[in-house]
Amino acid sequence: MGAEPTFAAKPYSERDARRVLLEALKGQGGQLTKADAVAKSGLPVPVAEEALAGLLKEFRSHLAATESGELIYQFDPAFARRDAVSLRERLAKLGNALWRGFSFLFKISIVTTLVVYFVAFVVMLIAVLFARRSSDDRDSGGDIDFTWPLFWMWGWGPGSAGGFTRRRRRLPDKPLYKKVFEFVFGPPKPPVDPLADEKEVLAHIRHKNGRIAAVDLVMLMGWDFARAEEEATRLLVNYGGEPEVTDDGVVVYVFKDMRKTAVQSGQPEPMVRRAWERLESRPPLTGNRTGTNVVISLFNGFNLLAPLWIVPAFEAGLSAPIPGQEFLLHDYPLAFSGLLFAVPLGRWLVEQAREPGRRRRNARRRLLQAVLAQQGRAASAEELAPEPTTAQALSQSLVALGGDVVTDDSGQVRYTFPRIGEELAAIEKARAQASGREQDPGAIVFSSRD
Repeated sequence: MGAEPTFAAKPYSERDARRVLLEALKGQGGQLTKADAVAKSGLPVPVAEEALAGLLKEFRSHLAATESGELIYQFDPAFARRDAVSLRERLAKLGNALWRGFSFLFKISIVTTLVVYFVAFVVMLIAVLFARRSSDDRDSGGDIDFTWPLFWMWGWGPGSAGGFTRRRRRLPDKPLYKKVFEFVFGPPKPPVDPLADEKEVLAHIRHKNGRIAAVDLVMLMGWDFARAEEEATRLLVNYGGEPEVTDDGVVVYVFKDMRKTAVQSGQPEPMVRRAWERLESRPPLTGNRTGTNVVISLFNGFNLLAPLWIVPAFEAGLSAPIPGQEFLLHDYPLAFSGLLFAVPLGRWLVEQAREPGRRRRNARRRLLQAVLAQQGRAASAEELAPEPTTAQALSQSLVALGGDVVTDDSGQVRYTFPRIGEELAAIEKARAQASGREQDPGAIVFSSRD
């Protein structure tokens, strides 16, 4: 005999709830309301809400609002995961790994070569000392220390009390091998905080009464609205926010818990950069002075040519070939010196190829500065984009930034960005209505110090 039907709560794990909702999403084309999620899955409202939040975090998604204030959950039709790595990203990661491995091995080769030359200098020095031994003490000026140039290559020099100490003045600030490294691979990059962007956005959220709209991320990061909406959804999930819809139909991302603070007022605000303050510049090809690069190029050019004209003359005087002569005197110096020129040349060509992209991104950021200064109001192309690169960015980014083309009473073409204006007005109103009590963490009722 079958059991009687019941509406009693049925146990559902979070994983099961996500699976049920995912099936419902596939039937809705990746778009649904909270009511759709509940009706299609049969899950209780609290469980459905929790599962929806989990899916927002797991899959690429957006939030949209209707004119009545209803939230629409929009997921990527292909249900691509947020952490999914594209083929392009995989190839870039592989390329970076190969480059790091090559750099490491080639640096070892450079150091090894310097050591070989160091030993050669020592051999020459011994020969000079034996030659001078025959001239006893008549050269009382023989206090000259011929060994310091060898140590100079490694960053050391003669000390005033004898021996060798680290150079501090007059002599070069970097040892020769480091200058060669920077000639080949460029200057070392400063350490990068992987969470720097998140820190800036969170500082902006706290400074703006815990409320942002998609236009804030457009302003800060230079994204279009589609990307800004996707990243705003990620912020909601990662930092405990919740969406609210204003009377004007603008989605406001609210982070009340992020406002709570125990820090006293008057503390300096963290620096938050706008998109136009994130302009990209071309990295320097080397970290050396021009004269240093010229000297390294001349020495390496000499080494590159030596196997072609000095070595043959040397080999002509040999009575018997040296073991490994072809590799040691021809193949290795040619390959090593060729790579020493080829790597910086390749890096220069890569930066040449990247330069147009940098210019386009910088032009778009400058355009954003002009558009936001106008608060989205209609303006002429000359006002928004006085330069050719900015004018091209205006043409390419118009739709993605919610823009439109209108004609004024005199027949002049003007560009307007109504969404930017609407969101800026709505978010300022929402911030003005935010309660200052949201910052209060509450009275302390227990402390381990007591």
